[in-house]
Amino acid sequence: MAKIRICVLRWLILLFCLFIAPAHGQNGQSQGQGSDRARQEKILREAASRSLNSLGVFYYEDRQYAKAIRILEDALKYDSTSENIRINLAMVYLQQGEFEKIIETLASSFKISQPDQRSLTALAVAYFALGNYDQAIPYYEKLAERDPKDLLLRLTLAGAYKLSGNEAEKEKLLKQLPNDELTRAQYHIILADAHRSWTRVPEAVAEYEKALSLAPKLSGVNFWLGVLYSDLHSYVKAAEAFQRELQINPQSADASYSLGAYFLSYGADVDQAQHYFQKTLQLSPNHSGGYLGLIKVQLILGKPAQALEWAQRAEEKGATGEEFHYLKSRALNLLGKKQLAERELKIYEEMKNNQ
Repeated sequence: MAKIRICVLRWLILLFCLFIAPAHGQNGQSQGQGSDRARQEKILREAASRSLNSLGVFYYEDRQYAKAIRILEDALKYDSTSENIRINLAMVYLQQGEFEKIIETLASSFKISQPDQRSLTALAVAYFALGNYDQAIPYYEKLAERDPKDLLLRLTLAGAYKLSGNEAEKEKLLKQLPNDELTRAQYHIILADAHRSWTRVPEAVAEYEKALSLAPKLSGVNFWLGVLYSDLHSYVKAAEAFQRELQINPQSADASYSLGAYFLSYGADVDQAQHYFQKTLQLSPNHSGGYLGLIKVQLILGKPAQALEWAQRAEEKGATGEEFHYLKSRALNLLGKKQLAERELKIYEEMKNNQ
């Protein structure tokens, strides 16, 4: 991959050198020569855009999304009419959840003349995620026409009909789909996820509960239900939901962490909290919440040295949030390392003030 990157960069440098090379000959060139230079410039700009597009795709496949976005945005500056570049850029935006930029790239400042599967998907998801369900519907309809056997796609379309107030079309579509309990549960999950993304908590809870009444063993549903119960300050119900999630999916690090947070904050059981935070890190060694939880546990137990050890491990895993610096400051202060504690506290305050 490194060789590919070097080759692409060399090609870009060569193009740049060609582009800035001085023209030979005398001043006052003819109109024909001017046209030749315009054509040459166009060829070079298109070549540069193609090379940048290839480099952007490389970074995307290498999961370097910020670089991919920057390179593809540069490619678009050289050839703003390239639908291929626009669609590639939109797909990176989609991966990063930058939904407004998807619409700007594909539907606002420039409209794709021949939408393909990728552009239709990006626009459908973007409009749906932004709550513009009526605008998402045409794209989901086109996708459903292309792949009528995609059940999840058609359920999402039914959800868009429901959320946009089009009950008749929703009912018509649902009657065409299987009427088994799992399918109906998936429909309610789609509605619940949409409500949750816009913090319509009671509506989301109702839909998740409907889904569980139809298919109690669905993975992930109890976790989100627990999160929403926490938002409603129903902490016991939240803990019960997280426990059900772990019974269904013992590998859920997020459910384990959430139980640890419950026992630490509301269950008044430090040992149980420590157990679940340790389990979180066993399941997901880079889970920052697990490290922060264990730092808090050690501070509560009056063990600042152990708290600092967990803070150092967290830092090795990339922990940089304001809460991390605050907890590290507390541990250092309890150990009598005042200057280091003040430095961490200053970082915490700067991060908090910059929010």
